Amino acid sequence: MFKYYAKYFLLYLFIGIILGSLQIYVVMEPIEIFPRYLLLPLLMILLFAYFPARAEYRLQEMREMKKREEHSEKYKETIQSTQRGRLKRDALTGALSKEAFNEIIGLKIIEAKHVSSPLSLILFDIDFFKKINDTYGHIVGDQVLKELSEVVRSNLRESEYFVRWGGEEFIVLLPGTHLNGALMVAEKLRRKVEEYTFPEVEQVTCSFGVTALKNNDTIKSFIVRADEALYEAKNDGRNRVKEKV
Repeated sequence: MFKYYAKYFLLYLFIGIILGSLQIYVVMEPIEIFPRYLLLPLLMILLFAYFPARAEYRLQEMREMKKREEHSEKYKETIQSTQRGRLKRDALTGALSKEAFNEIIGLKIIEAKHVSSPLSLILFDIDFFKKINDTYGHIVGDQVLKELSEVVRSNLRESEYFVRWGGEEFIVLLPGTHLNGALMVAEKLRRKVEEYTFPEVEQVTCSFGVTALKNNDTIKSFIVRADEALYEAKNDGRNRVKEKV
């Protein structure tokens, strides 16, 4: 802070001299080491210099803190991106594999609880997928899985994890997202899949179960609750989103 203080002190000292606020009189008396008549002007200059210097110092501190935070956030994103790139992926759909999900879910739960951050999970599957395979064959079924994965992936953020849970079931893990936000994401995905035209099959729909992490959740209870919501969506007629809290 000294450099800011010195800058303003010299500025006000110069102004004071120019305006005649400080006048040094030469008299036929011994000169005091620190003349009394300079005390008040000097104190005023010190005070006038202090406040703008402190304000500029604080402003500079805030700028540097913001730069550090931005750097830290970019570093964190880079690390996450690198880690995500190393995770095992499903060969057919390009989604993260169940094995990869098992690597990250525990860490994300611990992280969310530690910093009191929301964490939501979407579990969904393709309606009547067995019928698609039986009617059009497994080659068409595989193509549906691949194209559906592209539709889903293109409508997710970089920070969200898209996982092939098994067969025609998928998971979306949403760090930093509350239940209401997850419901909006699920509804958007449901609509995008329904509106997409799949070759040969034309229309495909999905059912979604959504839940948010609770303080006493384990990995199992977190996923089971989403599965229960999915089961309810299928029982209620499919092609819909249900939540379980």
